[in-house]
Amino acid sequence: MRTKTLVVMWAFFITIMGVSPAFSENIPDPETFFGHKPGADFKLIRWEKIYEYFRILGKSSERISVQELGKTTMGNPFILAVISSPNNLAQLEMYKEIAAKLAKGRISEADAVRLAEKGKTIALVTCSMHASECGPTQMSPELGYVLATDNSIQIQKILHEVIFLLVPSWNPDGNILTTDWYRRNVGTAYDTAPMPWLYHYYAGHDNNRDAFMHNLIETRYVNRILYHEWFPQIFMDMHHMGNSAARLFLSPLYDPRHHSLDPLLTREIELTGAYMRTVLEEQGKIAVMHYALWNHWRMSAIHTCALWHNVATILFEAAATPMATPIFQRAQDLAPPNRVGLGTQGNTQTINYPSPWPGGWWRLRDIVEYAYWSVLGFLETGAKHKDKYLMNMYRMARNSIEKGENETPYAYIIPQAQKDPNTAVKMINILISGGIEIHRAKNSFSVQNREYPAGTYVALASQAYRPYLIDILGPQIYPDRRQYAGGPPERTFDLTGWTLPYQMGVEAVKVDLPFDARLEPVQKAVPPEGKVYGSAKSYILDHNILESYRAVNRLLKEGARVAWATTSFQSGGKRYPAGAIIISGAGIEKKVLSLAAEFDLRIQAGSFPGKLLPLKPLRMGLYQPWVANMDEGWTRLIFDTWEFPYTTLHDAEIRNGRLKQKYDVIVLTNVASTRIINGHREGTVPPQYAGGIGTPGLSALYQFVRDGGTLITLNSSCLLPLEHFKVPLRNISRSFPSSEFFCPSAILKVDIDNTHPIGYGMEKTTDILSYNSPVFEFIEKEKTESGKQQDWLNDVKVVARYPNSNPFRSGRLIGDQILHNKPALLEVGLGKGRIILFGFRPQNRAQTYGTFMLFFNSLYYGPAVRAT
Repeated sequence: MRTKTLVVMWAFFITIMGVSPAFSENIPDPETFFGHKPGADFKLIRWEKIYEYFRILGKSSERISVQELGKTTMGNPFILAVISSPNNLAQLEMYKEIAAKLAKGRISEADAVRLAEKGKTIALVTCSMHASECGPTQMSPELGYVLATDNSIQIQKILHEVIFLLVPSWNPDGNILTTDWYRRNVGTAYDTAPMPWLYHYYAGHDNNRDAFMHNLIETRYVNRILYHEWFPQIFMDMHHMGNSAARLFLSPLYDPRHHSLDPLLTREIELTGAYMRTVLEEQGKIAVMHYALWNHWRMSAIHTCALWHNVATILFEAAATPMATPIFQRAQDLAPPNRVGLGTQGNTQTINYPSPWPGGWWRLRDIVEYAYWSVLGFLETGAKHKDKYLMNMYRMARNSIEKGENETPYAYIIPQAQKDPNTAVKMINILISGGIEIHRAKNSFSVQNREYPAGTYVALASQAYRPYLIDILGPQIYPDRRQYAGGPPERTFDLTGWTLPYQMGVEAVKVDLPFDARLEPVQKAVPPEGKVYGSAKSYILDHNILESYRAVNRLLKEGARVAWATTSFQSGGKRYPAGAIIISGAGIEKKVLSLAAEFDLRIQAGSFPGKLLPLKPLRMGLYQPWVANMDEGWTRLIFDTWEFPYTTLHDAEIRNGRLKQKYDVIVLTNVASTRIINGHREGTVPPQYAGGIGTPGLSALYQFVRDGGTLITLNSSCLLPLEHFKVPLRNISRSFPSSEFFCPSAILKVDIDNTHPIGYGMEKTTDILSYNSPVFEFIEKEKTESGKQQDWLNDVKVVARYPNSNPFRSGRLIGDQILHNKPALLEVGLGKGRIILFGFRPQNRAQTYGTFMLFFNSLYYGPAVRAT
């Protein structure tokens, strides 16, 4: 009788929950399908098999819908598994609409209460963005299987109350690359060797630094989930970390915290993380830490950017293994991570680390199990606190709207009159992609003693994502945090200043007064229409429009004549500064009509009567070290986007010499000079990837410049010519204690010589990104034994220098006077060629549009001058 009653009760339960019993016999368990447990020693599951397994789940289970959102950078399927009860899956559009209304906050509280009761918690989990951090992706089939087949009350409750969005791999390309590399080397002396290329084709580890810029297709897929289609209330991003102490970190993050974030958000993260840690402790998954290691400050990561969108976000960081190779660690060998002041205290018991790890074997399977129970805890709290998560999403949105209506800033205005209106439109569309509501003025209006015409774009602060708006368009002032009172500054993490208008060279006006304007919402900003004015044998392109470089590269590829005007001039009633682009050649009229329409360029028929600097088709080598370098990857993305021709250049080719026969320009991205010279140590990687350019390569680069080549060095790589080519500069960035000079990252102002060809198209001042950058100081030129200056070293030309005043704009800077009047961008002559040294990051992460032009000009400048 008791058994019959239980059966009846269970049938009643699953009926009211809308969850059908799964037919597990139709679905192979992961161990059977893959031939081993996920996370087994020395075994990795490749993406196509994970993809195949999720397709089986989607076809065989009423609880799972698998959606292909599109293709990855390298053409692999990017999928989203939507997991919930069949009833919920049948009404997804309704639940999306509920989530959107609550997230945007433009409904009454009574309506919000009704919708929160009716709605479901939408919970997003993304796995293994960093492909070598493979545990979460390896775990995902096991999690999917349990949710598809388990009929326990715990799982039924989750399926009824939660719509679970699972991205099994954020980086399928990287899974394939790292799996293939590991399989190739497992069982050899190199089974823990680092992969010598990036695990994202363009970004490598920096794919988690693209959250607000949307350069990568994978970022765009996930941001669409977050801010445009699903509006999840809770989100967990799953990674690995170092393995020196804790086995797992789960949010909350450490200080500093942005004041713009809603306090309710912090409490929700505490609630979510505490529940998950409790579940883990119940399962014997110890050594879990919180309030440490990572801070709230940066916006560049997907999990932190979501905080500015009122999403209660959990960062999962498990202690790493070398892929699927287990490691043994003794307790006495564990040490604290080297992040002073970020809540770390080693492997000792504290309030935020109550169960230290005793040491022992640590396996990929351990990571899989920690990941599995973390997700189960995450989903359980989503089910238990559904109404709270949904209502708090609404409350935070309303708080933001009310602050925007009653507090400064009231809005940001992006004026129509911009140095580069096309880039301004690009910035506006980046904001829209990040969920910001943008309006356009129907009529002219005035505010703060300035008139704005109809068509001006306005971002009102009275919107749900107000924190995001004010912290992406306004400057960041990092708190003056010290390791101890009166001591050196606390170490920072990643960028401390990212103000988008400063990085992109766009004017955005903060509005501190209430104003009236007739506004209409826009879904996409549109640049001024491209047009060709007049007809002639030659045409003039504005150098200050970044899109003009695509046109130049296309024209040079097609054999047209392209040159820079060397002085300012008047044509067609318009004054053009030095650097205006003059184009001519066979069929040029048809070409300019096509380019104007494709790239939204305004092109004027006309000519330049003075001296021209003709541009040559580029013969450019981009150095790619075998110590995989993210800056090189981002530079490839920029070159591919702007259609710059280039050849990837490896160590062996440089060592072989005679570089000038093939190249006019060689670019060294932000790579430490020791990495360039030494590369991987012998014995740590297969022999073909060991070593760097060595002494032969240094000699070859030196001879390349003497023979007339242009060597362009970015940020850290500037130290190579400083240390080995006797350039009359030294780096003083580390000549001071950090209490006197500390600039881990900051946006800084510099003065530009825009009469120099590298400065063509620039304003006289601009903002640059300093990020672990050198600080140059002149030294006397070395004398020869006869007392004469070395005749191969020509005069140094300064293209950009810091002003004789505080250059700080955004981020973290102590000791601004150290920078006063120091050079930041220089041309140094050497024999027949030149070295161009960027003492900052002109193309960082494909974000710093405002200094792309300096970089692009430098690519063409050397060969053009040499030809002249």
